[in-house]
Amino acid sequence: MQNRADFEMEEKALQEIYKEHYRSLCFYASKYVEDMEDAKDIVQNVFVDIWNRPKTFATPMNLKAYLYTTVYNSCMNHLKTRDIHERHHEDIREMSSEIEEHNYVTDRIESEVMWELLSAIDSLPEECRKVFKLSYMEGLDIKEVAEKLDISPHTVKSQRARAKQLLQERLKDLFPLLAYLFLN
Repeated sequence: MQNRADFEMEEKALQEIYKEHYRSLCFYASKYVEDMEDAKDIVQNVFVDIWNRPKTFATPMNLKAYLYTTVYNSCMNHLKTRDIHERHHEDIREMSSEIEEHNYVTDRIESEVMWELLSAIDSLPEECRKVFKLSYMEGLDIKEVAEKLDISPHTVKSQRARAKQLLQERLKDLFPLLAYLFLN
């Protein structure tokens, strides 16, 4: 019989693992299932499985490898069992063959680099973050951003430049990988 202190310690450890890996695993899963809600369900089920059948890992790297492999396998199972129209069956067959041909390690690196980029964007000062997201993620031009945020176009330009500088400083070690991902 498990005592109360062990149970609380395991629950706290699982909560920490969940907090640390949930978002990046959801992003990773969404690359395969192409639907964030399905990706969240898949990752949630992986954590429920860990809760129901606790596992022991020798190192944090072993835990991370287990999580990514389990999410990947769950994504593949989800794709195989998804009930869609006949027209989509061919798309799934093509996607499955492409996924098999993809290098698992490359996909994982890409996912983690994108996670670092999104984390860096989220860490920008509020105004920089708003301007950056509207400009580069939503594709609005300077005038549209200025109108939407009720600020001058000059402020938009300076906030964009500041955001780029802050991101460049934070992501300087990842720059070659980011360039590769966005240029290919």
